[in-house]
Amino acid sequence: MKPLLIVTFLCFINVSFGDDPGKDKIGSLRVEMIFATNEDGDRAGPRGKVTPEAQVMAMKEIEPLRFKYYRTLGVENPEILRSYESWATPLRPSKEMLISFEPLKREGRGRIQMALAYWQSKRKLFQTNPTLVKGKSLYLLGPEWRGGRLIIQVELLELTE
Repeated sequence: MKPLLIVTFLCFINVSFGDDPGKDKIGSLRVEMIFATNEDGDRAGPRGKVTPEAQVMAMKEIEPLRFKYYRTLGVENPEILRSYESWATPLRPSKEMLISFEPLKREGRGRIQMALAYWQSKRKLFQTNPTLVKGKSLYLLGPEWRGGRLIIQVELLELTE
């Protein structure tokens, strides 16, 4: 009787602590936080780097994103997990401004619908469920900050098929 009990216990341990397919990496994102203002670009602080001109031109094509100065505050390239909510912290080491994301469904080759949320000071300020297309940037106009606005740029870098 004891050997059967031990074998049953070992099988239970193997099943309960085995690999979780929900933790499989299915792709990656590029999450960038940008500070935009019509006043002084130096309000972004010492971590604000001048945003590349090509990126500025892309943002200026979108009416609500037209500002005089743009400063990149931080970038992160987090992995997308198959069935779990993940977090991007582009302003590391600070965890005051975070982006949460979770895959909802595949929309075809190189396309995925994601649940994206912007968190500031442990409060969710907004959430959206866009379809991300590999290689195309999504710009989200964030809250007011230091006399300007935050812009969150999200780009799908890779997606397994």
